[in-house]
Formats: sequence, C-alpha cells, structure tokens
Amino acid sequence: MKTKAWLLLPVIALLLFVNGVSAANDQAQLTAQEQRVIDYLVKDWGEDYSVTSVDIAMNAVKVAQSEETRFRIGNYIKAHPELHEVIRRWGWVTLVLTPNEKLIARALVNAERDSKPMPSVSELAKAVGIKEPDVKRGLAMLARYEILQKDSKASGAGYAVFPRYVKWEPRLDFVFHKISLDNGRQFNVN
Repeated sequence: MKTKAWLLLPVIALLLFVNGVSAANDQAQLTAQEQRVIDYLVKDWGEDYSVTSVDIAMNAVKVAQSEETRFRIGNYIKAHPELHEVIRRWGWVTLVLTPNEKLIARALVNAERDSKPMPSVSELAKAVGIKEPDVKRGLAMLARYEILQKDSKASGAGYAVFPRYVKWEPRLDFVFHKISLDNGRQFNVN
C-alpha cells in the first residue's frame, strides 16, 4: 500500500507544477494597468466593509474605462476566487458589473423569476434611467459574462436569463450601495 502512495507523489507534484504554470500564465495575460486594478481591489476589499467593484477601482487608479479592459479584469477575478475572501463571499458578479448592468440584470432576473413579461430595451432604459444604447451595451456585457443569453424566442429585450441566476437565492450579486467619503475615496458595500 505504501508503494502505491509513493507512486502518486510524482503525479501530484506534476499537477501542482502545471497548475502553478497555468496561474502564472493567467497573471502574464493581464496588462500592467489591469494588474494595478487587481492590486488596488485586493488591498481595498474588506476595508470599511468595502466590496469595491472593478469600475470604481479603474477610476481610482486612473485606468481608462473600457468594456474590454473591465471584461478582462472581470474574467480574471472570476477565475481567481482565491485572491480575496470578498470574491468568495459576495461572488464575482458583484465585483465586475457596473451599477447599470446590475440594475438591468435585476430587472430581467425578477421578470423571469416572477413569470412576468420580459421588459423591452426601452422599458429597461426607463427603469434604469439610462439611454437605450447604454442598455444594449449592458445586455451585451451580461451576455459575455454568461448571465444572459441572446434568445430569438425571448420577448422584450431578446435575452433570456441563464437558469442558475433565476433561482439563485438570495441573489445578492445584484445588490449594491456606492459610498463616497469626504477624502474622495469611493467604494461599494452590500
């Protein structure tokens, strides 16, 4: 029996090595600016009960807002819950979506969960208080993160909610409050 255990040791070592190389490759895929955002978030999370989101962190470290950059950082956070307890406690969705994307998602999740008609783009724009092109960008980002899926059979905005989000209790990922301190620091709390 001891012989079999010793045979497993090299296999385990190889798996750990490959996993370490994979994590290093993920790290290398972030640009220096994206890594600054991650570093800021890891330092900020948990301070003052903060659940700071990527968009706020990008502003704090003066990284230009772009959906592509935010998406790359978001995917990195999604793939690396070991970065901080805040990711594991509140979920990656809480941290990577903008306030408008959260409101759009909440409206669609609530409609689907409550078996109500899905809101149209114009209804979402009115409910969230943004313009229709911004709703369309939000829908596209929610689809990229696989929270929504384009569905030609879906009424309203033409998207369906992935089932894991419809029945997700208590759906805290879409709850947020933005705090601004006198010193200029901004962060989210849930």
